Amino acid sequence: MNKFWPKQWEKALPNFLGEDFFSSFEQLEKMEPETISQSKIPANTKNNISGIHVNIYESGHELLCIFKLPGLKLKEVDLDVYDQTIEVKGSVFVEDNGFRPVSKEIYEGQVERKVKLPYPVRSDKIDASYHHGYLFILLHRLIRADVQKPKIYIDDLERG
Repeated sequence: MNKFWPKQWEKALPNFLGEDFFSSFEQLEKMEPETISQSKIPANTKNNISGIHVNIYESGHELLCIFKLPGLKLKEVDLDVYDQTIEVKGSVFVEDNGFRPVSKEIYEGQVERKVKLPYPVRSDKIDASYHHGYLFILLHRLIRADVQKPKIYIDDLERG
């Protein structure tokens, strides 16, 4: 008989599945079944339940970040780039064109995603565009000039 089953399965599963595996279900466990079926899951959870996915591509000294955000309201987008981080906040909505919803499974509401970049980027040279549900952000690597550091002179107080 397996020594981990059934008494110690809770201890064995994190080792097998990874420590953070079950944390993505914690938010769902706290919600009522009606709320889950209507997809009213808070967007600011640490496991990206709101579903913002991103691909990052590199070419020379440029990074291209492509966020999948169908239904994004461009007037409500907050894009922040600093050091090695890009942060996107906004709202996504599905246009119903006057129809009454019968069933809603597509997430609507506030979304947020913070992504660590492979290297620092310039905050003064950013190009962003939105096309067919994708947010394209072109970033340029921050290349710091080698600044010659001034020599620090040390006084010898032992000399009289």
